[in-house]
This record gives sequence, C-alpha cells and structure tokens, in this order.
Amino acid sequence: MMRLFVMVAAAFALLQLQVPRAKAEADIDPKVNLVTELQAAVRAEDKAWFVAHLHYPVRYYGKQTRVIKSKPWFLDHYELIIGPELKASILAQDPQKYFQNYQGVMVGEGSRNIWFDDFGEGDGPKFKIITINNSD
Repeated sequence: MMRLFVMVAAAFALLQLQVPRAKAEADIDPKVNLVTELQAAVRAEDKAWFVAHLHYPVRYYGKQTRVIKSKPWFLDHYELIIGPELKASILAQDPQKYFQNYQGVMVGEGSRNIWFDDFGEGDGPKFKIITINNSD
C-alpha cells in the first residue's frame, strides 16, 4: 500500500512540474520571438533566414522603390536592401515593444523598418516579411 502511495505521489509531483512549464510556453508572445529571431538573423548575416521569411512580392522602399519578386534577386541585392542603418534600427528594437496595427507587425522605427504579416492558418502564427523600408 505504501508503495502505491509513493508512486501516485511521484506521478502527481511530475504533473505539477509540467503544468507551470506548459502555461509559460503558452504565454510566450510569438511576436516577441519574431523580433528576437530577426535580430539574431541580422547579427549573423543570415540571408537564408530572410529568404525563408519573405512573402513575395515584397515591397522595398529605399533610394529606389522596388518589388522583390524572387530569392535570387534578394540575395544579389541583400547588402543594399538590408543596409547598416536598417540593421541598427532592428537591433535597437526592444522585442517587447514592437508596433502592431491592421497592416501587420513593424520592427524598427522611423523610415528604417521591416513589416511582417501573419500567414499562419491553424498551426499557429507564420510571420512573413511583406515590406522593407530603408530610406531617409
């Protein structure tokens, strides 16, 4: 009888440990995660991350207005599109204080920012880049 009690108590203790963790994971704001992922990609010059998060066609507003229609074009023009001022603006962003409205989620500030929209359906959010602003 004592053995059964110990086993039930141990099982209950394990369940108690898992409940707070599951709740904490559910409370994580996916937009905060998006901002931190973007900042990590900027720091690492991770072009593959950017390409995987583009929703074509992407509007680009820089010295010239462009429409990014393909992965090869983006990769060929990466340094122009994701310039040092835009990188600085993204890295200065507090992940907890992103801007959001009906158009999507903006990371950065002023005229140097990246806009995301959520294209996820049922499986949770899937944020993709829809606009890149890198102008004066």
